[in-house]
Amino acid sequence: MNVPHANELFIGSRWVAPQSSELADVVAPFDGRVIRQLPRPTVDDAKLAVAQAHDAFDSWAGLTHDARREIVARFCGALDKRLDEIVRVWALEAGMPFRNGDELTRAASDLWNRALDESRTAAWIETRETSMGRIEVRQEPIGPAVGIVAFNGPHMQFALAIIPGLLAGNTMIIKLPRECRMLGYLFADAAADADFPPGVLSILAGDADVSQYLVEHPRIAAVHFTGGTEVGMSVMHACADRVANVVLELGGKSAAIVAADADLDIAVPALVDAMALYSGQICVAMTRLLVAREIHDDVVDGLVAGLKALKMGDPADPETTWGPLAATRFLNRAESYIERAVAGGATIATGGVRPRGLEGYFLEPTLLTNVTNDMEAAQNEIFGPVFCVIPFDTLDEAIAIANDSRYGLSGSVFTTDEQAGLDVARRVRSGVFVINATFPCLAAPFGGVKQSGFGREGGPEGLFSLTQSKSITLSSAGDASA
Repeated sequence: MNVPHANELFIGSRWVAPQSSELADVVAPFDGRVIRQLPRPTVDDAKLAVAQAHDAFDSWAGLTHDARREIVARFCGALDKRLDEIVRVWALEAGMPFRNGDELTRAASDLWNRALDESRTAAWIETRETSMGRIEVRQEPIGPAVGIVAFNGPHMQFALAIIPGLLAGNTMIIKLPRECRMLGYLFADAAADADFPPGVLSILAGDADVSQYLVEHPRIAAVHFTGGTEVGMSVMHACADRVANVVLELGGKSAAIVAADADLDIAVPALVDAMALYSGQICVAMTRLLVAREIHDDVVDGLVAGLKALKMGDPADPETTWGPLAATRFLNRAESYIERAVAGGATIATGGVRPRGLEGYFLEPTLLTNVTNDMEAAQNEIFGPVFCVIPFDTLDEAIAIANDSRYGLSGSVFTTDEQAGLDVARRVRSGVFVINATFPCLAAPFGGVKQSGFGREGGPEGLFSLTQSKSITLSSAGDASA
């Protein structure tokens, strides 16, 4: 597949020659073959990006909001022209099934265009009357910022974090994972069409050494990190050493509660669809299924039938509903969790093996029963197709199980009792929650609590995630009364 400027890197809003001749393989998870090679960004490339972001910050932050919005709108428009390419490349290099990838990519477009609209009316500057006088409150950019995005939705993270950060006036360095090298070139090509001022935006699909260099750099004023909790802790520590701002959108072990009165014709298909989404490689995946004991067997039977009916195959095929994992390390990790869960007493209701006839990084959707909430498979984010069913006797018990987790990202409840559903939603400790569905609204504030991170994306609140509030006293109380 053609990649724009395949021998260059996008640094400081311009295509430039790499600092080294190192190349990185792009591997297709469907069959494990190397489909092309691209320049491997190095620490020297990251050093150039930081220098340019630092030099460009004052002029970019000094533009009016309307002037910045006009440039960012060109970027969003250029991305919109590449939506079909983004879907195809995401399937090819990261294994996202075309059907889901298309839905999520269109949703990302809606979100970045929504951010543009919301930025027009956002309270970037407001005046408040207080008992101590009249105050101007300003939402100001922080400085050169790094956005580290994940392979399971980088363009969604552009919509929720990067574009708001640019609109706010930060210069941005985007670090994509190795599974999204070609996607990075599509994003960069769109940014080149937008003609950002020099230095404002860099997009690099680098490895861990590049990430570490960027988050530890003294000239990086803020880091917006999306990824696993353990790595997020390291990012937070690096930022703490210099008191840099940090936003963490981390992992989850979200619980879907299926009450005894749930409509299973709604609940079971919704849960199967949620489990099928990118083979469980989604931070908001409902990986703990808490089921009322009296309907436990019926729910398990329905889930098994639904999972077995999924079509496994080439993610580029629009009919595929279950694709490969994005890399071998994710496959090996999921298999090791399954092995230890079974050794600890869990039962495989379906799945748990690599399918025959497929050469890539495939693992059948795996449903575990006879699981208790203290098991490793129920407590750790596996980020793969391993789902645990845990029975409960009362909704109070279900809420206690849902909250018995170091994570707190999402959650859901299925019930025909509207008040009970709202009560559960309010009592489960999570950043977002859904009633009688599984996927949260990303146009509202999105983010986690506990070890699922802090800070918010989406909605008006997300526009300010990479800003600092500054207050200016325009007149003191004494002046006002004079």
